[in-house]
Formats: sequence, C-alpha cells, structure tokens
Amino acid sequence: MDEIFFNTVNEFKKNEIEIVFKEFKVAKYFFKEPVQEILSEDLNKVILEKSAEAYKKCKVPIVVEHGALQIEYLKNLPGALSKPFWDLIGDQICDLIPDGKSRNAKACSAVCYCDGKRRYPFIACTEGIISLSGKGTNGFQWDPIFIPNGSKKTYAEMEIDEKLNFSQAAKAYKKLIEHLKL
Repeated sequence: MDEIFFNTVNEFKKNEIEIVFKEFKVAKYFFKEPVQEILSEDLNKVILEKSAEAYKKCKVPIVVEHGALQIEYLKNLPGALSKPFWDLIGDQICDLIPDGKSRNAKACSAVCYCDGKRRYPFIACTEGIISLSGKGTNGFQWDPIFIPNGSKKTYAEMEIDEKLNFSQAAKAYKKLIEHLKL
C-alpha cells in the first residue's frame, strides 16, 4: 500500500496521525467530511457505522477514528458518547465523582479501515484516572481530565510526543499498521 486516506474534521487527530505514520513510506491524504455518528455507548458499533458512512461520502478506502472515555464510577459512561458529553459539561465531569469514590477510567480509541466491502476495526485502551479538575491546554476534548497510569500529568499537560507514548489512539493505529503490513 503506497497511500492511505483518513477522514477527520479534528486537526488534533490529524496531527497525531501524521506523527504515528511518519516513519512509514505511505502517502497520507485527509478528507474533512462531516459524518453523522450514531448515538451509542458501544464503541465498536459506533466505529463500524462511522467507517461505512465515511466510505459512502469519500468513495475511497478510508480510515476513521472514534474515542471513548469510560469512567468506572459512572458505569463506564460517557463511553463512545464522550464528545457530546464533553461539549455539554466539559471538565465538570470531574465533579460527578464524589470524594472517596473510584476515579479509575479507561481512554479507548477505535480505528476502522473500510475498503467498501469489509470493515476492519481496531480498538485499544489506556488505563488511568480522572483528575480532580481540568489541567493543561494541549490536546482536545477530555485530554485535560485524563491522567494515564504511569504519569502524573493529564494528556493536556503533555507535549504531543509524550502523550503518544501513552495514547490509546497510537496503540489502535499501530494495530491498523500491522494489519495493512506497512
């Protein structure tokens, strides 16, 4: 494979993709087609539908990504509904967890390659905790409240290279890279 197409309207995701794929001799092309996402907490279901919709719009084999923040105390919500949840209440998510209760969380990313006939989903997660309040200005969505295990910083407090050492998206993209034999 000498070229790969991605669909994302998120510039932060595009930058992460560029870094993850920089060592591979494959041309990267980006579409910015808005895709209607189904409302479900099931990350696998969301990414399968999102990839099929992106393929219909872009008309080339395409890769899409979708994230999920699973907070243990909230019974793994907001899950794949993280973006609308974050857009609605932002770092007030931290306040939903009472003092003394588990702040454990999982950040998950699903990456799916759709060639028009089949969809190939790859999901990876990073364990961590929800901070007491939002911290940092790097990153996007819930990056200011997620602290991966092995760090004292939220994703938003990290530079991109440091974040990618923990990143669930980088892990999912590495699975895709193995599948595509890049």
